[in-house]
Amino acid sequence: MRAADLQAIFEAPGPFLSLYLAAGGDVENAAQRLEVRWKSARGDLQERGVPIGVLEAVDPLVEGGRAAGATLAAIVSVDGAVHHIGLPSPPLREVLARWGAAPYALPLLAHAQSQIPFVALLASRAAAELVAKLPDGERSEQVEGEQGPQLTRSKPGGWSQPRYQHRAEVIWERNASEVADALTRLVDETRPRFVAAAGDVRALQLLREQSPKRVQELIRVVGGELPSLDRVLDKAAELVEAEVRGDAEALLGRLAQEQGRGPGGLATEGAGATLAALARSQVEVLLVVDDPDDERTAWFGAAPQQVATDRDAVEAMGESMPVEGRLADVAVRAALGTAADVHVLDPGDAGPRDGLGALLRFTDQQP
Repeated sequence: MRAADLQAIFEAPGPFLSLYLAAGGDVENAAQRLEVRWKSARGDLQERGVPIGVLEAVDPLVEGGRAAGATLAAIVSVDGAVHHIGLPSPPLREVLARWGAAPYALPLLAHAQSQIPFVALLASRAAAELVAKLPDGERSEQVEGEQGPQLTRSKPGGWSQPRYQHRAEVIWERNASEVADALTRLVDETRPRFVAAAGDVRALQLLREQSPKRVQELIRVVGGELPSLDRVLDKAAELVEAEVRGDAEALLGRLAQEQGRGPGGLATEGAGATLAALARSQVEVLLVVDDPDDERTAWFGAAPQQVATDRDAVEAMGESMPVEGRLADVAVRAALGTAADVHVLDPGDAGPRDGLGALLRFTDQQP
């Protein structure tokens, strides 16, 4: 599920059931445990007044343990429309369920921002395996270069040794050129953030030399002759985590820098100021801390810009029947509805005041 897909969820009629169940992944008896968790949660939700039709929409996702990943995530609108996905990371709690006016989609957004596209490559002097990992799937490619007894540089000794060595070097270079061409095509078509490369040292050296500069700049060697491409992917996952952390640090750095400029800075923080900026469609990136224990509320209307910390302010915007929802969810709804990006922060991050801030497209301060 991409961030863009989530906007349609917020446009559906509310209230919404937002459900995150520990699915167990490959753990023994995971299917049975998932069904037990859902049975217990289902009873509690029914007692809280969640319509039976909404609960029945979740049943097929749980029955038979068909949930993929460590977490079954589902958002169901009051009309029974279901959006669901299996998340690779476990939820903060075994059962996290909300019934509210706006969907709780922060875990889905956090997952979407972690789907950084990259290419993994494992190269020898004769061949290479490549795979591009993308938010909507993957693309694989295999390169088989020239094989033969001359592929390894022999040491026959005497006057013939330089000739054999040169012949082997020529074959390596031709093979590396084929791999570089395949990698360049894959990079140009998928636009990865990095290329995680492992394999024979000389093969990687020749690959870098024969790749265009735009590809060279993406290559990050993550190991030597690893036994499989899966091991390269394990190393790439560590780079992805570093990229995600780096993205958060860069945004928080921009927030601090713009805040330091004073009233004319392109940033704001705090619940009231951030909702006011959302109401003016000023927000370029909403920064929001995902704290499931945060039960503060805000008010919103039918239009995404109709948002404020109090009901009267939303009524003043022309909404006759404002709705109260959880603050973070209301802010996300307004951000997605005004074409702003949303970046989810962990509770442990040094985030903005009140767990809510924004980088702005423009400032309303007069020069």
